[in-house]
Amino acid sequence: MAFNPIKPFASYLRPHRRKVVLGLLMLFCVQVIQGSIPMLLKWAVDTAKAGLDAGSLFDSVAGTWTGSTQGDLALYAGIMVVLALVQWAMNFGMRWYITCVSRFVERDIRLAYVQHLVRLPLSFFQTQRVGDLMARASNDVEAIQRFLYHAFRMSLQAFLSFWISLILMCSIDWELAIYALIPMPIMMVLVRWVGIRVRVGYRRVQEQFAELSVKIHENLAGMRVVKAYAREPLEIDGFTRLNDKYVALNRHLVNIRSIFYPFTSLLNGASMLVILWLGGLRVIDGTLTLGAFVAFNAYLIRMSRPMMMLGRIVDEYQRAIASMDRIKAVLAEAPQVLEGAGEGETIRGEIEFCNVSFSYNGRAVLKNIDLKIPAGSTVALVGRVGSGKSTLARLIPRLIHADAGEVRVDGKPVSDIPLQTIRGAIGYVPQDTFLFSDTIRENVALGLDGHVDGSVERATEISQLAPDLDMLPGRLDTMVGERGVTLSGGQKQRTSLARAVIREPRILILDDALSSVDTHTEEEILKGLRDVMASRTTILIAHRVSTVKDADHIVVLDEGRIVEQGTHDDLVEVDGIYADMYRRQHLVEELDEM
Repeated sequence: MAFNPIKPFASYLRPHRRKVVLGLLMLFCVQVIQGSIPMLLKWAVDTAKAGLDAGSLFDSVAGTWTGSTQGDLALYAGIMVVLALVQWAMNFGMRWYITCVSRFVERDIRLAYVQHLVRLPLSFFQTQRVGDLMARASNDVEAIQRFLYHAFRMSLQAFLSFWISLILMCSIDWELAIYALIPMPIMMVLVRWVGIRVRVGYRRVQEQFAELSVKIHENLAGMRVVKAYAREPLEIDGFTRLNDKYVALNRHLVNIRSIFYPFTSLLNGASMLVILWLGGLRVIDGTLTLGAFVAFNAYLIRMSRPMMMLGRIVDEYQRAIASMDRIKAVLAEAPQVLEGAGEGETIRGEIEFCNVSFSYNGRAVLKNIDLKIPAGSTVALVGRVGSGKSTLARLIPRLIHADAGEVRVDGKPVSDIPLQTIRGAIGYVPQDTFLFSDTIRENVALGLDGHVDGSVERATEISQLAPDLDMLPGRLDTMVGERGVTLSGGQKQRTSLARAVIREPRILILDDALSSVDTHTEEEILKGLRDVMASRTTILIAHRVSTVKDADHIVVLDEGRIVEQGTHDDLVEVDGIYADMYRRQHLVEELDEM
């Protein structure tokens, strides 16, 4: 099977085939024009030489050039000028089209990559690092663009230049042409040797660049922790080590290229020396004209340039292939299909866990959970850290999937309910509050198509964010900064809570959503939520007993199992884990009041 350098990128080039074809046609025209100029030079030199030999090129008596020879030389010169102008225009068009295609392909690959990333399940991101994923979207995609513009164009130029030059050299003197090809087998072996090492080396370089990106991302995201623990020198030292290793890996590639490029020049120089010697002998004995010798050497130089460009072509190609492999590794991950909403399907909010178990990295997080939550009721999940409360909540919107057992909503397996339907019916406030770098208004109204006027204000009133708006410069139109950095922890939680409330969901999941607010604000929020929670199923996950004591049903988890359940009064009487939590927190509150 013939080697096809563009095969890995063919699917992305196909939509732009018109521009590719036009660019290739212009490239072909450029090479044909360049190939014809040495032949014109041959004819001009031979015409001038014939005129000198016949004594008719210059009239020594009149002191002028003879008409016929002068006319022929002027004709050749004129043709060369016209060809040079046409070549300039074709070169411009060729570069414009191929550059456009390379940028379009860069855009398409990056778009396909990001679209696929967004559709991947949460389990994928739990094993990946943000810096590495960002490096693939930036550095790897850019390497592909560079190949399609530089190396792809250069490889086609090299291919056409080599074969056009070789054919015309054979038409002049086929024996000399064979001598010119002597270095080719050595060059092919060298190219293969370099290609394998560059590909492996560049993959290591890209992986190390991803390590650098991860380090930078972690330091920027955790800058408060870095400064709070005075880790600046340690973080700088850590980054320096990674940076030095990145330079060392690049130097290894430089060493390979430093061997290859001079060696190709040496082979080409030896080839030209042989041709000059043998060709000169042919000119002397009259078997080769001077013009043919000049043209042959011009073609030899044109043929040697592709051989010298092989190093850069191989380098860029192997970089692009290594980068494409890294991107394809992510694209090969199975996406989570976002099915459309079911026709006329509505969610009432009844939730049932039937013998559900879940493990993470081989560690059992949930064990044989059986729990039924009636529609419209408020159920609280409490327990020690790591008891499985958040994991249980994530099973409902299909953020994760049970290893065994079944989660049902309205008596139907949640896996059979379209994702848009189930997630559209859920308002979810996770532990880790995330806000986009936008206004408070846009963060609250996230995901709503044309929210009703006044709904954002009502949602902020319920979440008790409204009183804080007067302290912000733009009120609801205040920019919150990256990840909501300009807001306090409590303000971020209340913004996230307003985001869930405004959707008017049938199921409301509050995963420790009030942990960053004081008890007074918590009471006000719960009062505001009372009307909201009355008509929908609510799952409260909290560590404070004050948050959950008014729930219809309280479930206590410990080491992934349900160990207690009932109302607040029932569980206090049982004198188990919940009663112990209640006494401890009640004692702390009394001490705070003293």
